[in-house]
Amino acid sequence: MFNSWGPSRYESIIYENVSPKNMAAQLAGISRSTRISHEPRTSQQATVTGVACGLVAPLVFFYVWWLLRSAQNDGIRRIYFMARDGQIFMKVALELIARWSLDIEVRYLYCSRESLLLPSYQKTGDFELHWITWGYASTISIAEICRRLGITAEELHPFLVDSGLAKYLSDSERPVERGDMQNIYDLLRDDGFEKLLREKSEPLFRVTLSYLEQELFFDGVPSVVADTGWRGSSQYALSALIDKGGKRPGTGMKGYYLGLNREVHLFDNDTMHSFLFDWRTTPRDYQLYYFICFEMLLSANHGRTLGYQNQNGGAIIPVLGPTPGHHVNNIVEIHHLKTVEYARKAADNIPFEAFDDSLSEVARMLARAFINTPTTKEAELYGEWPIASEMGEADFQPISPPMSFGQFVRCAAGIDKIRGFWPQASLVRGKQRFLCWAYNRFLALGILDWYRSLLLRY
Repeated sequence: MFNSWGPSRYESIIYENVSPKNMAAQLAGISRSTRISHEPRTSQQATVTGVACGLVAPLVFFYVWWLLRSAQNDGIRRIYFMARDGQIFMKVALELIARWSLDIEVRYLYCSRESLLLPSYQKTGDFELHWITWGYASTISIAEICRRLGITAEELHPFLVDSGLAKYLSDSERPVERGDMQNIYDLLRDDGFEKLLREKSEPLFRVTLSYLEQELFFDGVPSVVADTGWRGSSQYALSALIDKGGKRPGTGMKGYYLGLNREVHLFDNDTMHSFLFDWRTTPRDYQLYYFICFEMLLSANHGRTLGYQNQNGGAIIPVLGPTPGHHVNNIVEIHHLKTVEYARKAADNIPFEAFDDSLSEVARMLARAFINTPTTKEAELYGEWPIASEMGEADFQPISPPMSFGQFVRCAAGIDKIRGFWPQASLVRGKQRFLCWAYNRFLALGILDWYRSLLLRY
């Protein structure tokens, strides 16, 4: 009932843009055969299967293929896929390595910003100021700062008073005013406060370093870390952490990523390389700006890494947060199953040496189609995906709640701050197709940052 035997819009993009044409036909055909390999029981399953086979599977396959080729060229023998987005990458890498007989080991590194940033702390520099005070739509609260630093309001109390921030004592969830941010920075650089954070971070640092040692991080095998990317905060924290432990190699750490933003954090002589985009060297593509969409599509089936603990037997195990809900898990399962199936078929039919650099542009085309012009069913189904803006994931909300014309105008004028993370889907859900088209045209002008700083003030 829900099957469509004709090519999907994603399959058409692959067929029309992959070079050479024989590989285009193979890749588009694999998407189609994977999509119709079983009959979806509901229209929702049909929508998810279409996205999984037409977008997620090719995107992951292209990226991991590029990653393995880059690793082989660089003499890399081990790849650490970082949780959680790395889970689907690792599953595909295992398939490709086996079928292409590559001499590369892969390991899964349970980690998160929450599990790495505080343990890596030594003193408050620019990187630390960013992760401690960054907030969605430029809002941060004292309570959220406490959660990130693992301190209580009572421990922070005297520093707030001394820094002229006592007004936040009665309401710690209140967003810090822009005029008070310099006082926050001064507080975080205070010698006494830095000493408190070092004391808080020390036991976390020791157990985290032991976990990395357990995962063979220091055995000298040439290795890289791999993840979705964006600003590279996790790699920076990892590098700072092993530097703190005196175990950082003189050649630095290398990372392979799906994409890199303009504001990348690099520790010392570390390097980062990306497949989909690197806006440090090219103009920012605002039509791919909603990174949270990639994280949604590449989600894992386990919760975030909260930290690490010693088992009775001496092993270090990750402490994980709650697993995704039933609705999310069903989608994740289809994404993973279809992506692995796609990779298996592709590797059986296409040799490792056939990689073509044009695949990165095809991947961008596929991603733009989903992000900028979601179908009504895609917007409705994926728009309810629960997303949290804060590192501690304490403020879950739908990624794209429906947006009316009036809400759009208020947000565009800076009267309301956008609470959705994927505006195009919000507009489609609110039956504002023309506004969605106009918004995409605005993004194509490349002036989003100027608009936000001049009008919206964030």
